[in-house]
Amino acid sequence: MSKSLLLSETCKFELEPTEEQKQILEELFSTYRSMVEECLNRAISMNITSRKRLHETVYEELRRKFRDYPSHYIYTAITVALGIYKSYRRISRRRSDIKPPSIERLKTVLLDDTHLFWFSWGVLKLPRTRGISQYLSSSMSTLRNSKAGRLRAQE
Repeated sequence: MSKSLLLSETCKFELEPTEEQKQILEELFSTYRSMVEECLNRAISMNITSRKRLHETVYEELRRKFRDYPSHYIYTAITVALGIYKSYRRISRRRSDIKPPSIERLKTVLLDDTHLFWFSWGVLKLPRTRGISQYLSSSMSTLRNSKAGRLRAQE
């Protein structure tokens, strides 16, 4: 019986967006933040720690609300929200002065699948809404091994 090893690479790069592209990215980050916030609020209010149960609870509602966005953004928003909530629960067991989690400072979009982004020859392609992708010029700075990528907003 042979064992196989899956190796994936994540590129860390700096984007050089135009003003129009910056507005599009800000809209994407804002929408993603809304998705994560709704998932997080539902997880907190219903004390959900199972990804399957949170998905069953919020997916259809989010799909209707954000129908123009690729569904994978919703899947990753559920994953991010659940991670935030589980971390909060773990920390709150040790400390009583911990505040409930919020996502006001969320500056990343989890891109854990090639359905969400393509990178080739200094250009990053992100799906924005169904059938519409955004192409962004970038300068690649480093490579590292990872299972997922994160698109991070600059402040």
